Amino acid sequence: MARVKLRVILVVLSFLSFLSVSVAGYVYFRSLQDSAYKESEKDSALQAERIRNRVSSFLAENLKTARALAGLKEMGEVLSHPGGPSLARANAVLDHFRNALAADVCYVMDRDGMTVASSNRDAPDSSSGTISPSARTGSRRSGERRPPTWRRG
Repeated sequence: MARVKLRVILVVLSFLSFLSVSVAGYVYFRSLQDSAYKESEKDSALQAERIRNRVSSFLAENLKTARALAGLKEMGEVLSHPGGPSLARANAVLDHFRNALAADVCYVMDRDGMTVASSNRDAPDSSSGTISPSARTGSRRSGERRPPTWRRG
């Protein structure tokens, strides 16, 4: 009888130790999982911040270029009097900026999205005299006026 009690006690203790190890393993696993998720989240946030900074820097550089072009009298002249000598002067300035910036193309658009002057005016894929896709699709609200668009390709 004493041996039976001893066996029962040993079986219960074995079961409790197995249960204890299993619970501890599960808690450890969950802890590692939570830690991995937090680390992944932190890495993702850092990468998103780096990407945001790069995009912001890229846009700031392009805005400097657009402001420099917008401040030139040739650009204002070609928008107020398209064609003729003002167009030739604006095209020359756009050619200069395209070469200086090593850009594919520089162009001037009016408020309606029409390309007024372009540095690729002689190319087969020139956008001169065409309407931009955003103007074609009517992405502007009715009656909304926007300033001339300066883009660098």
